[in-house]
Amino acid sequence: MTHPFMLRTSICSVLLATVATVSVIPAHAQTRLPDYPQRALRLVNPFTPGGTTDLVARIIGPRLTEAWGQQVIIDNRPGAGTNIGNEIVARAQPDGYTLLVNSAAISTLLGFYSKLSYDPVKDLAPIVSVGEAPLVLAVHPGMEIRSVRDMIDYARAKPKLLTISSSGTGSSTHLAIELFKSLAKVDATHVPYKGGGPAVVATVSGEINAIINSPAVVLPHVKTGRLRGLAVTSPKRSEIAPELPPMAEAGNLPGYEVQGWYAVFAPSGTPRRIIQAINSELDQYGKSAEGRAKLLSIGLTATGGPVDAFADYYRRETERWVRVIRSVGIKGD
Repeated sequence: MTHPFMLRTSICSVLLATVATVSVIPAHAQTRLPDYPQRALRLVNPFTPGGTTDLVARIIGPRLTEAWGQQVIIDNRPGAGTNIGNEIVARAQPDGYTLLVNSAAISTLLGFYSKLSYDPVKDLAPIVSVGEAPLVLAVHPGMEIRSVRDMIDYARAKPKLLTISSSGTGSSTHLAIELFKSLAKVDATHVPYKGGGPAVVATVSGEINAIINSPAVVLPHVKTGRLRGLAVTSPKRSEIAPELPPMAEAGNLPGYEVQGWYAVFAPSGTPRRIIQAINSELDQYGKSAEGRAKLLSIGLTATGGPVDAFADYYRRETERWVRVIRSVGIKGD
């Protein structure tokens, strides 16, 4: 005859084992909806392959595929200051199957362009901020420029001769260049490319003198000596490149600050439950050791957070950059 205490112990053991089994179910399994997704998703990247936005897409795309069992197709649609890719998503069916990954560039568009065929705020629904990092200023090692002050002196001595590459007109890298020119009171030449990849190739080759771009694009070439790093665009030193000073400090440019960030959007009107499911999956991934490590490997600090928090941040960033762009007097068209 089984002793009652032993019976109770056995029952408790079974219950504990059941709880343990439930507890090890991956957290992301809870983010999948019963009716979504049921087919492949399209993740539009409005930059060329090789830049940080593309690298972010190729981290989060496979993650969603792994979590939900549906293929995520990366669709690169560069050009027009990211407006080509942005409009594709803004005009897509709001069913959660067409998404956009973009950088902080998207928050500058209403300031750069007087006429757009879509509204980056009204026609796109913010989902989640994936990661952030300052931009990095670097020059070709053949230049006799070893500091931000040297660069300012060179640009003042030789107006328009200093060339600086960006990821495209209207991008955060473009804005970083124009803000530098305004605060340093120099006349350098901005050269836009269709993404960070082509921009860094042009600078490494010596076709362009300098570059302001993401750590993932610039720092690998700084480490190999093909570029000379000068500064970061954050207000203080960054863990991404602690050896580089802030531009505000190194160039005596009070108020200089440009923070890069990367996020996911959907067409406005996408059901809230779908937006929340995507947010939850990517937020959890950013908080995991694997997610943090992968983002750090491309020079980003994981961010994440609730949908509404990012939506509010995106709105405030757009308002801030519209004010800055108009005060500086730069246009994308």
